[in-house]
Amino acid sequence: FCQPPSSYNIAPTRHIHLNQGTMNTAPTPTTAANTPTTASKPLKLVATSQTLPHGHLDYVLDMAFDYYGRRFATASGDRTVRVWDLNGDGLWMGSELGGGGAGAGTPSTSGASGGGSTTNEWQAHRGAVHRISWAHPEFGQLLATAGADHAVVIWEEREGGFKSLATPERNEQGFLDTNAHTSVGGGSGDATSRWVNKATLSDARRAVTTVEFAPRHLGLRLASGSADGVVRIYEALDTMNLNHWKLDGVIEAEVEEGGGGSSALDGGNEGGRGDNERNSGLDGNVSSNENMGVSSLSWCTGRFEPPTLVTGFSSGRVSIYRYDDGQRSWLEYIRLPGHATASGVPRGVLDVAWAPNVGRSYHLIASCGKDNQLKVHRVKRGRGNKGDAEGASSSSLVYEGTEVLDRTQAWRIQWNVTGTVLASSGDGGVVKLWKSDFQGRWKCVSEIVGDSTGMAGGAQ
Repeated sequence: FCQPPSSYNIAPTRHIHLNQGTMNTAPTPTTAANTPTTASKPLKLVATSQTLPHGHLDYVLDMAFDYYGRRFATASGDRTVRVWDLNGDGLWMGSELGGGGAGAGTPSTSGASGGGSTTNEWQAHRGAVHRISWAHPEFGQLLATAGADHAVVIWEEREGGFKSLATPERNEQGFLDTNAHTSVGGGSGDATSRWVNKATLSDARRAVTTVEFAPRHLGLRLASGSADGVVRIYEALDTMNLNHWKLDGVIEAEVEEGGGGSSALDGGNEGGRGDNERNSGLDGNVSSNENMGVSSLSWCTGRFEPPTLVTGFSSGRVSIYRYDDGQRSWLEYIRLPGHATASGVPRGVLDVAWAPNVGRSYHLIASCGKDNQLKVHRVKRGRGNKGDAEGASSSSLVYEGTEVLDRTQAWRIQWNVTGTVLASSGDGGVVKLWKSDFQGRWKCVSEIVGDSTGMAGGAQ
């Protein structure tokens, strides 16, 4: 889910299409009689889908599943966030009313009179909500939202009802009532939210475009990127008291003036980048509609790696940053091939994703941009320098190569839990699944059409 460019004339969709795949190796009872008892058939991906009216008044800009995949949250340009739960019947439930669940896909009427109600929907920011991220469940039910109001907000789910910025009312059709008057901090009616604002991090000078919690082994941290070209890393001082967060690191990756086209880093590159990587996506004029600084980021989940993340910029640049204990700062480690047109004009990065590592000797990083290219970068893991005091525990990264998977525009990308399958989605309503074969060549193994029919292509 992503907001299309302003030049597109597309009406906001009111539905969310969820596809769930299961591995089927045996015939169903209804077809068992017609199935010949010969050699077993290959594994087949059986997809089921559910269409939900999300009820937002604007584009759904982002959605994120929790750690167990039984909850997901949607963030919208109408300033609200909504949380969905998977019930025992395998159906996704929307807002809860007075302790009971609304039917799957049934809009809530949280402003209804009579006894009050509890809802999983609330106004999260004073502007559009760009990104949303779940923390590891070890730290509780926590959400971080990035908004156009220059803030990152930490939300915690609590028992009972609490007033948010403003609890939105809904009309009889179940959609937010824009005519209802709500005041910040008070809300209207008796509706309350179970999600409490624990902290508001407002260090950004411009809109916050992306946010993501760090892996569990790094503690309760999060990284945020904003349109001022700065990545900020925050850490909770006490996991039992989420009201206090400290600014633990700042990466001034791109200056705000001049379209964010130059680097403001003092740190060097330790990864051995070549001239083609050094010049990819940095030089050239960037149009004004791409002056958005940091557009996306993703953490490295490797337990034996120092704190590391990859960031994508509106200038087309894709860079890996790593925390250096000796200098106590974040340094640019490797600059990967960026996104640009064939003539070398930089185009913005739309999304980046670092694949989970389950024992491979290399890392995989995916990126997609406005140059209509979906790329997978391969970075080899190595041992630390023998002269380093921490050489035994740290590792180095060396860029190995980049492969272009697709040349149709992808807006969002995501890896599966093992880092072996990459999903990409664009404005065509199709989700593509990519997988590497035994020779290291990436192929599209399945396509899922996000329409009311929930059609899915065969998987291999």
